[in-house]
Amino acid sequence: MTPLVLFVVALATQGSPPGFDHARHARVFPSCLSCHAGAVRAGAPLWPTAAGCAACHDGTVQPAVTWTPPQPQRVSNLRFEHVRHVAVSAARGAAATTCATCHTAVGQPRMAVRATVVERCMDCHSPRTAHLAVADAACATCHVPLARAQGLSRAAVARFPSPPSHRLPLFGGREHGRLATAADASCATCHARNFCAQCHAGATPPRAVTALALDARSLAIAVNRVPASHRDNFADRHAAEAAASGATCSACHVRADCLACHRPAPGAGSGYHAPGFLVRHPAAAYGRQTNCADCHNVTAFCATCHVRAGITSRGPLRGGYHDAKQFFLVGHGNAARQGLETCVTCHAERDCASCHAAGGGRNFNPHGRDFDAARLKRKNPEVCTACHGAAIPGG
Repeated sequence: MTPLVLFVVALATQGSPPGFDHARHARVFPSCLSCHAGAVRAGAPLWPTAAGCAACHDGTVQPAVTWTPPQPQRVSNLRFEHVRHVAVSAARGAAATTCATCHTAVGQPRMAVRATVVERCMDCHSPRTAHLAVADAACATCHVPLARAQGLSRAAVARFPSPPSHRLPLFGGREHGRLATAADASCATCHARNFCAQCHAGATPPRAVTALALDARSLAIAVNRVPASHRDNFADRHAAEAAASGATCSACHVRADCLACHRPAPGAGSGYHAPGFLVRHPAAAYGRQTNCADCHNVTAFCATCHVRAGITSRGPLRGGYHDAKQFFLVGHGNAARQGLETCVTCHAERDCASCHAAGGGRNFNPHGRDFDAARLKRKNPEVCTACHGAAIPGG
């Protein structure tokens, strides 16, 4: 798509020439195209030239004016080109579509020019309804993604209006996930991955999040961290909802949030784990049925217990931990890829680098065969920073 130069939006953001009065010039310019030929002819200037204005405003016939046309730039997130719009309208037999159709309110004279009257757009384009009442999935029909609307300032992004769907009681919970899955292209109109990462942090964010481009301007939009469903004494009645749909709660909450109230004094409690839990806790910890770190200092509490039980490592490449499996090292790659969070309970980066460093050690590739670094970097570059820091290979 060629760069958009939107006359209507430019009027709103940059203003008309100082003191310019469209209505006063109505008799001088019977057609808008006298000054704005670029609206219908490719390659022609959309704005009047300084020389064109000086033809009348020469300081003798009319007072001299200083006028510099704005530089072409994309100052909107609309999928709109004047020339293409005119051509498509003519092809469909909509010959009555004029500049005034979009640039004046209903009942106003031709030269009562103003920024785009969105309601007039909706009068022609389906669905014929209020602007923000259009289905969320339809946003991408008229708007380009935020990351492509480079002319918009952070302040302009902060003023984006919120659609009615975003104010629904359940939107802060499962509802926004459903909409994002169904209309992720439309979500990109206002949002970027930076915005979603405020809640969806981690190594495996949802696909709808990884599909978004990175754009720091998206952080200008405020996050409503307290859904409407959580108000009105929700703390007194949340138990039934949490029991019925715990997966929904985990979209925003971690177990530590629950423990803050349900187990404020861990040392004073007894029987927190089910009987016999100690025997099967390795599988529970590895499968992340529970997060030991919510209650325990894993490098002190867990290691101390393992040492007492005699399950200790006898060297960097020898067995001991890992259920005392002698050859665990041979298959540890799959285990690390499936649950790296559990590895860092005991290991630091230097442990891995002794074998997997690119510039030394035993030169084992930590990524394994058929690893597509470029694809995973596009999907979620934050994961790369765990080992590479800011210097991610490939730029």
